[in-house]
Amino acid sequence: MKKPQLLRDHITRACPDLATNPEKLTVFIEGGNIVHTGTPALSFEYRYTVNVVITDWAGSTDTLVVPVIAWLKRHQPDLFDNVERRAKGFRFVAEIIDHETVDVSIELDLTETVAVQGETVDGVNRLTTRHVGEPLLAQAGQVETALDLMAEWRIQPLDGS
Repeated sequence: MKKPQLLRDHITRACPDLATNPEKLTVFIEGGNIVHTGTPALSFEYRYTVNVVITDWAGSTDTLVVPVIAWLKRHQPDLFDNVERRAKGFRFVAEIIDHETVDVSIELDLTETVAVQGETVDGVNRLTTRHVGEPLLAQAGQVETALDLMAEWRIQPLDGS
């Protein structure tokens, strides 16, 4: 699976505090399953929930959510295109620690399609896998750079100070 690491890298680039304090960001996978159509092909799809946990966050939760939405629009756009997935595919829980910090858990329902191809080379059967629909790095770099900059804004306090 590639998307959990791509997501972690994106959030870290978008939120400099997490780059400085990587121990505040944990990413893990829960509730995964494999979907195979039962055809002779060996291709399959990962379906899982990725849980992104940010501890002791002192910034605005907007600063976390906006980069995640931007990442999803690039790497899991069907999460927004499908009414049911849109309503349930991006969840969060927050625990207020004190007047300044919060622990945030973000849950995302992700999929990754893996194409499996077989070939025989010099009498040896080989299977290769390819993640279908994974981003092209040149295109992703252009999009993610702009989105990272968007995530670095400053939030003004409500009292105007």
